[in-house]
Amino acid sequence: MEYLSGLTIRFSAAAMLPHRTAFFPLLLASLYGAPALAQQAADRPVTVATAAEAGSVAPAQSMALFDQLIAKPMQEALRTLPQARKRFEAGLKPGEAFYLTTRVVDADGRFEQVFVQVTQWEDTYVQGTIANTLQTVQSYTTGQTLEFTTKAVYDWTIVRADGSEEGNYVGKFLDIQSRLDRLGE
Repeated sequence: MEYLSGLTIRFSAAAMLPHRTAFFPLLLASLYGAPALAQQAADRPVTVATAAEAGSVAPAQSMALFDQLIAKPMQEALRTLPQARKRFEAGLKPGEAFYLTTRVVDADGRFEQVFVQVTQWEDTYVQGTIANTLQTVQSYTTGQTLEFTTKAVYDWTIVRADGSEEGNYVGKFLDIQSRLDRLGE
């Protein structure tokens, strides 16, 4: 079992980047993918090279830029997290799954957003298994058990039996941003 100590790498939630449109496609590479168990949902992973992989910025700078980009949708996700937790603790409907989005980081600083299907949540500690296929970070695998604190949560998602979803504020934002970026091409 891997333990992440709250992933204390946090950057200020500043305003959106002025040049985010040009940089955004580079950041999307496997930073956010749909849960493996919810492939029928509308979200689909986006596969492009990260800026760090492309060599244009260091991994820490890439992480800081990405944090700035997702700051507002992440704020909404965290604002609504207590209500989502209550639903999880009360028991989900048959066929529903509850995911928290966190981040895993390799020793070389490369990072990736992952969906963790929650199996246990006590106080500020969460346990679950990585539900999506990782494409950037090599030291973690799909199905691996993770433990982390709620300070490491970026988003939450409830996937219903029919594949529709609730929450996923960051993921929906990234989908919209990706569509807007493609319009500008």
